[in-house]
Amino acid sequence: MTPRLAISRPALAAAGTLLLGACASSVPTHYHSLLEASAETMAAGSSAAFLIDVQPVGIPAQVDRPQLVVRDGGGVLPLEQERWIAPLADEARAALSADLSRELATTDVAGQPRPADARVLGIKIDLRRFDSVPGAYAAVDAVWSLGINDAKSSPLVCTSSAREVAGQGYAELVRAHRQALAAIAGRIASAARSYVAAGKGVCPADR
Repeated sequence: MTPRLAISRPALAAAGTLLLGACASSVPTHYHSLLEASAETMAAGSSAAFLIDVQPVGIPAQVDRPQLVVRDGGGVLPLEQERWIAPLADEARAALSADLSRELATTDVAGQPRPADARVLGIKIDLRRFDSVPGAYAAVDAVWSLGINDAKSSPLVCTSSAREVAGQGYAELVRAHRQALAAIAGRIASAARSYVAAGKGVCPADR
């Protein structure tokens, strides 16, 4: 008789695990950033009349994870193979800082030493909504405030919303979020100019 090859159940289970692992590893993970590759900020030697301090950005708890989180019907879905290159709060702060530095022609000195007599505009931004619908739109709602190291000035607190059309694919969805954050930064910058000049300002309207 031809001898039968006996394979134990543990060996079969191990083989199945290896096969599943091989299949999973064949699916590439894509990493995304909210910071434009070509983003330019003002040099440290900027001659602007004031500096800015963009504080840590708050984000909604449901999207505070490494994966992109998208709207799926009535719920949300984290995408295991589509991830942020850095924590989303850091990504959002970096993008907003770059946009604000460029718009205001100044330097973000967050966490850095600054001259004792420098006028520093503190900018606090909390994202209350960060919605992602692939092939449809990216939407951001923000509450933000301005305050300058000047006893004569009172803080200015405002809200802004932005919604941008997203093309097909996750890269296009991330691009739409970049545009939405740039729109928010533009509104903050428009209020900041008059706020720094007069010690008060008016909340800009959403466009």
